[in-house]
Amino acid sequence: MTNPFEFGRELSALEIVDREEEVGQVVQTIMETGRLFVIGPRRFGKTSILRAAAEKANASGAVVFRYNAEAYPNLTVLSERIVADAAAHLTGPVRKAGRRIQEIFGSLRPQVTYDPIGDQFAVSLATEMKHQAGPALLSETLAGLDALAASSKKPVAVIIDEFQKIVEDDGVQAEGQLRAAVQAHDHVGYVFAGSKTRLLSEMTGDEGRPFYRLGSRLFIGPVPRDDFQRFISAGFSDAGLYIEPDGISEILDRADDVPYNVQRLAHACWTEAQARKAPVTPEIVKRVLETLVRRDDPFYTQIWNRTSPTQKQALLAIANEEGSGAGLFSAEVLQAYGVKSVSTMRTAAQALVSNGIAREEERGGKTAYRLEDPFFAVWLALFIAHP
Repeated sequence: MTNPFEFGRELSALEIVDREEEVGQVVQTIMETGRLFVIGPRRFGKTSILRAAAEKANASGAVVFRYNAEAYPNLTVLSERIVADAAAHLTGPVRKAGRRIQEIFGSLRPQVTYDPIGDQFAVSLATEMKHQAGPALLSETLAGLDALAASSKKPVAVIIDEFQKIVEDDGVQAEGQLRAAVQAHDHVGYVFAGSKTRLLSEMTGDEGRPFYRLGSRLFIGPVPRDDFQRFISAGFSDAGLYIEPDGISEILDRADDVPYNVQRLAHACWTEAQARKAPVTPEIVKRVLETLVRRDDPFYTQIWNRTSPTQKQALLAIANEEGSGAGLFSAEVLQAYGVKSVSTMRTAAQALVSNGIAREEERGGKTAYRLEDPFFAVWLALFIAHP
């Protein structure tokens, strides 16, 4: 039997744990050509939710274009990809595709080529269009897609993951350009997703920002523990293996309920159980986790070495104190970690967030800092002297 705990890739609709409600909301947005912002930290399965929703919507007859903004060096390349996909899925017979694209996207002056062997289209926009401001070019591209979708008998939707990359460079001006285009479209649904939770929350929740109330918001949090516990238990028992209930709790605790880390640690524990043919106890979970962390020592060492002295102190405080109830900015914590003031700690913590080392978690009216990779805390405990 193959290891049932998958990590490091997009999971299909049949593989993700729980998430039926989240997937259903994305599917509903697609089928109703609505607007939805999906906001969640990295490692929480956001991309797998989008993939599962796209699969289900496609199976229901929709045409879904899904992109990760971080996979494209600039918005020109992304725009060319969108036009090529439109040619493949919304223009009818191949022989008519080029002419139809020229008609609809004429202002972009696209050059369309078709590879019959690979059965795929490629599009190159006119040189002068490539020098146009990125958000303006993307807005014009999406407007053409909406015009083309008007003649489709199927729901059409665009999913853009890591959407914040599109607007980070040009800020509010880019948001305004995209909103002006998207809000006028009647034939295309949009799902914009991002992992920079504070940025996306402010972008969609601040009444002074262009995206305010453009669509609904879906926040992605941890998978409920009961669901993960049943999933982990079944993954072992289906292979004739056994993990103690406390062993499952140890996996969830050590992974800080982050789905990626839960799957990775469960995967390693399953492999250990398969090799030893012995029950997995909390002690075995700890030993397996230490092995994983030591294997990743060069990676964690690089992160540690590129942080400033004050950021190092903030990093240790986040790893050790955020779950203690003392509060990252309390006098006791500042003194224990040698940080001069609240403002210094706040600046250091924000730098860790900007560098993707930590994240802000806002729940129950409070803001806490968490490590993006919970296993980093284990490395800190193993290799770094604590105050």
